[in-house]
Amino acid sequence: MTAIKNLEEQTKDMNILYVEDDDAVRQQTKIIFEMLFKNVDTAFDGEDGWQKYQNFDYDIVLTDISMPRMDGIELTRLIKEKNSIQKVVIISAHNTAEHLLKAIELDVDAFLLKPIKIDKLLLNIKRLADAFLAGKILKEYRKNLEVEVKKQTQIIEKQIVTDKLTGLHNRYALNKTLESIEQDVSLLLINIDNFDSINVVYGYDIGDQVIISLANLLAKELENNSNLFYLGNDEFAILCHKSEQDIMKYAKILQENQEELFLPTKKHKIKFTVTIAIAKGGGGNELLKHAYIALKEAKHHGKNSIKTYSKDLVSEKLQAQIQKLSPIIREAIDKNQIVPYFQAIRDNRTKNIAKYECLARIVVGTKVYSPFEFINIAEKIGVIAEITKIMIDKSFKTFQNNDYTFSVNITEIDLDNNYLQEYFIQKLQEYNIEPSRVVLEVLEGISVTGAKNSLEQLAALKKLGFSIAIDDFGAEHSNFERVHTMQVDFIKIDGSFVKNMDTNAKSYSIVKTINDFAKSIGAEVIAEYVHSGKVAQMVEELGIEYSQGYYFSEPKGELIHAV
Repeated sequence: MTAIKNLEEQTKDMNILYVEDDDAVRQQTKIIFEMLFKNVDTAFDGEDGWQKYQNFDYDIVLTDISMPRMDGIELTRLIKEKNSIQKVVIISAHNTAEHLLKAIELDVDAFLLKPIKIDKLLLNIKRLADAFLAGKILKEYRKNLEVEVKKQTQIIEKQIVTDKLTGLHNRYALNKTLESIEQDVSLLLINIDNFDSINVVYGYDIGDQVIISLANLLAKELENNSNLFYLGNDEFAILCHKSEQDIMKYAKILQENQEELFLPTKKHKIKFTVTIAIAKGGGGNELLKHAYIALKEAKHHGKNSIKTYSKDLVSEKLQAQIQKLSPIIREAIDKNQIVPYFQAIRDNRTKNIAKYECLARIVVGTKVYSPFEFINIAEKIGVIAEITKIMIDKSFKTFQNNDYTFSVNITEIDLDNNYLQEYFIQKLQEYNIEPSRVVLEVLEGISVTGAKNSLEQLAALKKLGFSIAIDDFGAEHSNFERVHTMQVDFIKIDGSFVKNMDTNAKSYSIVKTINDFAKSIGAEVIAEYVHSGKVAQMVEELGIEYSQGYYFSEPKGELIHAV
C-alpha cells in the first residue's frame, strides 16, 4: 500500500485502458488500477479494446495476449499503427520467446507475466509514468496549450544546446545538427594549443577568458554564428558550406590573426595558437570522427598547424599494422596460440570471487599480445569468429571442473555469422556445463543499433539459459529502453567512468545513474576498471553488486581463488 501511495501522485491524472478477457482477473486488477489512475476503462477482448481506444485518449494500454476475436498482439499492432508512441504493456501467462519477440517487434514498453506480481507491476507503471510525464510536457509545448510550459521548455531547450561560458552552441547541438545534414559540408575543429598549461600557469579564470576571446574572434569572422560551436575544454567547431579552397583560406586567416589572439588582462598579455583540422562529408558521426582523425594527425606535426582529412592519413599506418600483425594472428590461430586470460570479478556483498571474465590473448613465447593490439586487425582480416570459437572452447574446458560462473565476449560479427547457438550447444554437451553458468558479454552498440537477427539470436540464447551482459555501458549513445527490452542480466559500466569517479563528479553521477537504471530493470551491475581502494569503496557504497579491476585481480593465464 505504501508503494501504491508513493506512486499515486505521479499517476493520478492518467487514463488507462485495461484489456482482459477473464472477468474475475479484470475486476480484481481494476480495483488496484483505480487506486492509481484518474480513469480506468476495461475491455473484455481485443476487438472491444480497439473500439474503445479509437474513441478516447489513453496514456497507457495494458493488454492480455490470448483473447477471443482479437488477441493482444493484433490489438497492439493496430494501436502502434495509429499512434507509434503509445505506451503499451503486454501481459501474458505464456513466457515464450515467440511472444517476447513479437512484443519486441511491436516496440512494446513492458512485458509482464501472469500472475502479475505487484512489485513488478508498480515498477513498470512508475517507469511508464515517468516517460508519460516527460512526453506530456513535450506534447503540451507542441500544441501550445500551456503558455508557461512552452516558455520553460524553450528555456530548457536553449540550455541544452547552449554553452554557458561563451553563449555558443555546444557539442550536443553539433551532434544534432550533424544528424540532420543531408548535403556535403566542411567541419573545422579548432584546438587551442597547450590549453592545459594556460590553466595551470594563469588559473582557470584566465583560461575562461582565453576561451571567450577566441569565441569572439571566430564569431567576428563568421557570417552565421549558428554554425559556430564550443565543444568544451579547448575545442571549437565550425560548419561551413563553402568550397574547400575557401575553407582552407579561412583556416589560415584564423591562424594568421595572432595579434587578435592576445588576451589583455590586468597583469598579462597571453598569446596562444590553434591547431585546425578539416573534414568534408555528409554529416553524422562519421564526419566528426574524420575531423578528430585529422586533428590527431595535425598535432603530430606540432602546434599551430592545419590538416585536412583524407584516407591517406590513416591507411599507411593501418596497412603497416595489418602487414605486421596479420601473419602473427593467423599463425596464432593455426598453432594454438590464442589463450584465454581470466580476470576475477568480486561479489561486493560476499567479498569473494563470484565469476571470471575470459579475455583473449595471443601468446608467442614470452610475448603476450593484448586485444587492444590485435582485435581491430582481426576484424579487418576476417578471423574474429575463429578467435571467438577458440575462446569459447578453451574457456569451457577451463571451467568444466569447477562451479564458477564465467563470461565470454561476443561480437556483432559473431552474431552476423549465425553460428553461435549451434556451437554453444555443442560445447555445453562436450564439457557438461550448464548454460546458466555462462554470461555472454555483448557491446553496448548491439543493444542500440543491433540488427533484428542479432537481437533474435540473443533472445534464443537467453531462452537456452545463458545470461546476457551489456559491456562498456555508457561509452556510446545508450539506448536505455532497448536494453530494458532485451531483459539483460548484467550491465557492465564502462571503465572510463568508474576509474575517475573518485575525482570527477560527472563520472560519479554517470555511474550512479546507470546503477539506478539497472536496478529499475532488475539487472545487476559490474563496475569495470576498479583500480584503487577509494574507487572500490565508492562502488560498494553505491550498492553495485560486482567489482572488476586491477585492484582485485589482473587478467592471468590461470584462475585465482581469492582477492
